[in-house]
Amino acid sequence: MQVYRATLKHDLIPPSYLGPRRKPDGPFAPPICKDPPLSVPTATVAIKVLHPHISETISRDLSIMHFFASTLSLLPGMKWFSLTQEVQVFGTMMNQQTDLSLEADNLLVFENNFAHRNLPVAFPRPLKLWSTKDLLIEEFQNALPMESLLESGSGPYNEQLASIGLDAFLARPFRVFTQTDLT
Repeated sequence: MQVYRATLKHDLIPPSYLGPRRKPDGPFAPPICKDPPLSVPTATVAIKVLHPHISETISRDLSIMHFFASTLSLLPGMKWFSLTQEVQVFGTMMNQQTDLSLEADNLLVFENNFAHRNLPVAFPRPLKLWSTKDLLIEEFQNALPMESLLESGSGPYNEQLASIGLDAFLARPFRVFTQTDLT
């Protein structure tokens, strides 16, 4: 995959893309960020492009892996490892990675799941109008990479990051409670 940074002309940006990201009054939001600022995407975008013939390359590699998994499964005691099934699962995940429209859909799900939480978490907003299976245009995030926070060792935000990450991992899909649910 190749990624490019670009600036779109304002008349190419759909109005739905320019709406604010999050609602500031989420119920049951932890007090990590009392009033996170509303964020409106800019015209700066990241353009992700799949390499040509990547699907064929992955298919070939999976065929080779399947051959070796099948061969190894013939050895005594190896059939319990289900190598061919593991290759199939891995192949399904790899093929899903080659469909950038799925990535766009997942970004919208993440944004929706975090919309009602007062968390300083942002996901690039995709421009689905201009995206395809082989091309994804999304908001450019000028942010600090998570890797740099992890490399710095213990710091003042580690507990908050761990809390956000654990909450996101354990609470999917997120459910937003309404006042009716609480009465």
